[in-house]
Amino acid sequence: MKKLFKKLLSTLLVLFVLQASYAQILNPVRFSYSAVKKGNNQYEVHIKSMIEPKWHIYSVTNPEGGAVATEVKLEGVKTIGKVKEIGKMNTVYDKEFKMDQKFFENTVDFVQVVGISAGAKKLTGSVTYMVCNDRQCLPPKEVPFEIKL
Repeated sequence: MKKLFKKLLSTLLVLFVLQASYAQILNPVRFSYSAVKKGNNQYEVHIKSMIEPKWHIYSVTNPEGGAVATEVKLEGVKTIGKVKEIGKMNTVYDKEFKMDQKFFENTVDFVQVVGISAGAKKLTGSVTYMVCNDRQCLPPKEVPFEIKL
């Protein structure tokens, strides 16, 4: 009975390790978040993405009908202007979507200027994005974040 339990436990442990390593392979984008004070109750929010080689993330202006465009959502603030993208944008015809796609490789910094309430101590929001390589696209993913001010 002990041998059976040990085998079962070993098998479960191996499956857990494989599952964890597989999940990391399919998470090719990492984000860092910061806010720079620009004036009275005004901040510039930076959401910087680091993209693994051979993968790309789509622009906030990627056309409808194509891959899911990146979307930055901020809670409880007034957005000022549109999200800016700092990075080298690529525009390539995609035969799967039958249209031009706008995307970034390696890195892109999504920047949004916001007005906040006096005395606010943090900014919260989320980034929804889709990431692809030359063989596959992963389903859109929403990542929540919080930035301390």
